[in-house]
Amino acid sequence: MQTSRLLSAVALAASLAIAAPAAHAQTSYPEKAVDWIVMWRAGGGADTATRTFTDRLETVLGEDIIVKNITGGGGGIGYTAAKSAKADGYTLVTIQGDLPKFEPMGLAPIAVSDFDIIAGFAYQSPMIVVGADSPYETLDDLIAAAKDAPGTIAVATTDIGGVFHQPLVLFDEAAGIETRAVAFEGSAQQAVNLMGGNVDAAVTWVKATAPYVEEGKLKYLGYMSAERHPDYPDVPTLAELGYDVIWQHPYGVGAPAGIPDEAKAKLEAAAAEIRSDPEFAAALEKQGLSVLNMDSEAYAQHIARMQSDMERAIELIK
Repeated sequence: MQTSRLLSAVALAASLAIAAPAAHAQTSYPEKAVDWIVMWRAGGGADTATRTFTDRLETVLGEDIIVKNITGGGGGIGYTAAKSAKADGYTLVTIQGDLPKFEPMGLAPIAVSDFDIIAGFAYQSPMIVVGADSPYETLDDLIAAAKDAPGTIAVATTDIGGVFHQPLVLFDEAAGIETRAVAFEGSAQQAVNLMGGNVDAAVTWVKATAPYVEEGKLKYLGYMSAERHPDYPDVPTLAELGYDVIWQHPYGVGAPAGIPDEAKAKLEAAAAEIRSDPEFAAALEKQGLSVLNMDSEAYAQHIARMQSDMERAIELIK
């Protein structure tokens, strides 16, 4: 009898010893450093936004986040590296507003479905900007002039078909006008040429133009976001003015499709905690960004809408 009891106790102890690591494995993510791929250069907008987030994510998760800048191919090389990584939660990637472009533009064999969309954390939207001495005091003034002389209003963008040109053509369609897009190398060049009178308006980021607005050299006519910009509450959104154009260029957390549910849930909860931190919001604001308060489902829907908008914009560009 004693021998039988002893064997039962040993068996129970052995089963608990086996079960304990298994239970630990289900709740221990992460157990080591996590790689995070950014597909744009160090110091750029995507990189800075990501590092602002990952600095806090390290504290929440209790492990190092190693940011790797894998650039080239218009972001395609970085996304390809990310989607090809092991789906174990130890390779993450910045899922931003350029991901939906690859399928509709046929740029590379990269699809939104290649990734688990975990959460959004930041966004920025373009402003429609004119010179301070422009005859256009309101967006309706600009629209009226464009209707009177189709194709003559020159609007600065960066690359044709890119992040500023696409919302411009959607705005043109919504307003029933035809403007002429003029591409410049970057946001700084857009502002310089606008102030120099080489173009009539620009579609560009707030951060790139806010100093000139504060100096009285430029003025904002409309904001392409769902809500007014907190620093410029007097500038209406296009939606308020009756034009259904909302272009929020987002930054979020993603991973190769199929990571463990535990890892996804832990990351989504961590993102929610970070987004609620006022210091995080303040750090983003210094970069011209706002908090994107979106969980996995909401962010996936946002990316899907962006792809739909891009498909429509590309049709119009063609």
